[in-house]
Order: sequence, then structure tokens, then C-alpha cells
Amino acid sequence: MLITCLLSSVSFIKNASAQTPVYVAAYDYPPYFSMGLETDVTRELIQILNEYQDTYDFQLQVIPPNGRYQALSENGCCDVIFFESEEWGWKNRNVESTIPIIRGRERFVAKRKPGRTQAFFNTLEGKTVGAVKGYHYNFDGTERTADELGRAYRAYLSHSALTNLRMLMGGRIDVMPINDELLSALQNAGDQYEKDLLVSDQIFDDYMLSMIVGHNKRLTQETMQQLVRELARQGHIDKLLQRFNLTRFQVYRLGLRR
Repeated sequence: MLITCLLSSVSFIKNASAQTPVYVAAYDYPPYFSMGLETDVTRELIQILNEYQDTYDFQLQVIPPNGRYQALSENGCCDVIFFESEEWGWKNRNVESTIPIIRGRERFVAKRKPGRTQAFFNTLEGKTVGAVKGYHYNFDGTERTADELGRAYRAYLSHSALTNLRMLMGGRIDVMPINDELLSALQNAGDQYEKDLLVSDQIFDDYMLSMIVGHNKRLTQETMQQLVRELARQGHIDKLLQRFNLTRFQVYRLGLRR
């Protein structure tokens, strides 16, 4: 049972009143969300939120990556998106974010082959780069959308990071960016991919992930932040991140803050 908190629009104690639906936008971004996985961080967090309070009914709404800005617009389908960076196209949009929860990193990976070394990552010239439509990339200090990346490099654009990972293993692309969180989750799951990958030593991007809430929606940024804080105080956030081997990326341990 959640500690009763005096907020303007929400009571965290269980009650019998009608629940307010809250639509959580989710696009393919493993390990945070992917329909190609049996479970993921977003789906499990939604379950925890719904089990822990009954003021809101959090519901998953699957969207394409390049549809997330429209989804959280005033007339969009969704209210909030979990584990998202403000740097990914959200500047000057009518949204607010909670405190950061995760600090993620991104680097290149290739298929491990005899004689292939870190020097393979020195240049992308002559290599096919796998990317995901709707993503933002920062390979060389320039923030690019996937479409812009495709104009700057020889690129293959898919709708899924897991699709690109399979194509990498099959030799159809040469190199792809991947987030350290997914690499860590693959390692935790004992996935065959993890040992077959040559992982670059160089990080080309790092970012902070928060919950981003649209304005004039069914809940506010303050409410979303308080919900997460209360879950964390009970240890649920720590346990969730431990389950996916993400503890080392956790930057704000809410359960330790007053």
C-alpha cells in the first residue's frame, strides 16, 4: 500500500473510484520495450504501477519511433513515454520530464570474426550501417535522425534494433549502434548474441532517460514523478532494474532519497 501523499490530483491509497486511463507510448527500443522480447522494462513497470495503485490504469500503446512526438502532442493518443531522453527531438515541444533514472550509453558492434579487431571500428567507409527508423544518432558529434544518417552513410534502416542484430549476425550489415543496456540485458539472459559480438571500446553517445509527460494530459509530470518515487521507496524500481541487469546504469536511486 502506498504512503498517502497530498498531491493536487491524485491519491495513492487504494480506493473504489473509477480509474483514469493513462496511455503509455512505447516503440521498439530494447530492453526498454520490444514486441520481439517476451517481456521488457516498460511492460513490467506498467504492471507494477497498476498493481500498486488504482487511481490510474496504465495502458500500453505501441507506436512507431517517429510517431512519438505526435503521440504526446495535445491531441495525440498518449500521455507519457517511459525511458526517453529529452535530447531525442523533444526540445521546444510541449512536454516535461521527470528526474533522470538511467544513464545510458551507445557504441558500435560488429560480428566477431577471426582476425577482426577494434581497428574495424576506425571508419565506417565501405561498411553498411544498420539503424532504426525514427531513432536519433550521434556518431561523430552531429545529432542526426536515422533518415539523415542514411544520407550521410551507407545505411540500412529497419523498424527494430533486434532485426538489425539478426541481420548483423547473418552478414547482411557490417556494423550497428547498440545501447549498453541491451548488451547488459543480453548478457544477463545468457543470449547467444552476446558472445558472438565484437563490441567497440569507444562510446559515441551517452544520454539520460526519464519519463516524458505531455502537457494537458490525464496526469502531470509531478504526479508521474511522485508515482515513480513511491515505487522506488518500496524497492520496486531497484528490483525491476536488477531483473534486467541495469543496476549499473541507475543514476538516481529514488529509494535512498527523502
